[in-house]
Amino acid sequence: MSNKPRFSFDPQMCRQCKGLCCLGHPGAWVDPKRFMSSFFPQRQIEPEQFQQRLNDFSLTVRDYDGVPVPVPVGSDSGCSLLGSSGCRLTPEQRPCQCLALIPSIDTLLAGEIHCRLPAGFSYAEVRSQWQAFWKTSATHGKNTQSMSRSVNDDTVD
Repeated sequence: MSNKPRFSFDPQMCRQCKGLCCLGHPGAWVDPKRFMSSFFPQRQIEPEQFQQRLNDFSLTVRDYDGVPVPVPVGSDSGCSLLGSSGCRLTPEQRPCQCLALIPSIDTLLAGEIHCRLPAGFSYAEVRSQWQAFWKTSATHGKNTQSMSRSVNDDTVD
């Protein structure tokens, strides 16, 4: 993203909610540079190393209409990173979409997700940002096919 992402992270609301949003499908990193600096600070990485490092963090690659995007592993019970005391990632490492969710008190009252994402954190924005990143990244370079073969075919909203 061209501007620093604006996050709505509310730790108190998260503790009270106990991760209802995490029970849906996992969020994605909208800002590839933020993701890479958190998980791949060495900058240069081969596709095989990329996939192994993702596995080490319980992350995978999801296909966003032909664009590989790293995301937490999802399951029927939600995000693989949701532990008994909340997210296992530090706030600095968490997906942009997770931090950007705008909390709603209705989530606590109804016991179901009523939070929303602000503009700039949509599926289309995630896809656009990662597509631009892969086009210019030496990390991806000529290895698009190799990376795409490792894409998890999870359903994406």
